Amino acid sequence: MTNYPAPPPSEGYGQNTPAEPPPAIKTSVNIVWASVALAVISTILTFVYLDDIVEAAEVSLNSPEADAARTGAIVASVIALLIFGALWILLGIFLRKGANWARIVLTVLAALGLLGGLYNSSQDLPAVLQVLNVIQMALYVALLVFMWKRESSDYIAAQRAG
Repeated sequence: MTNYPAPPPSEGYGQNTPAEPPPAIKTSVNIVWASVALAVISTILTFVYLDDIVEAAEVSLNSPEADAARTGAIVASVIALLIFGALWILLGIFLRKGANWARIVLTVLAALGLLGGLYNSSQDLPAVLQVLNVIQMALYVALLVFMWKRESSDYIAAQRAG
């Protein structure tokens, strides 16, 4: 009996799915990581500029409402970071694996983030937080572009078919 080498994989049906994501997916995932890192920085800066944020909410710094506003800002920042940070990390992992549902959820979150960013840009926040807001919005736009490039769609379709 003679051993013959295995035939090369055929085109189309039965073809193995690509193991390595294309550059557009890798870039999308890197943007997700950058967004989470920026959220960490924004949360830290919320603590640094807490009094400025309370003043922007038109609350006197010596009033009882100021303590409630400080506590609310701290709790909201930390909870948002933990929940949304974990969610974004999870979605980034699944996007890298080619999960279309993760791309859809990230699309919705990025669109909502853009709307929130537009709202935040109209607020009287410290300049550094405004700059971070603009950077975050740019990351959301870049994420949408890279996630929906043709090579990303082809990769996700191949993962679904495989």
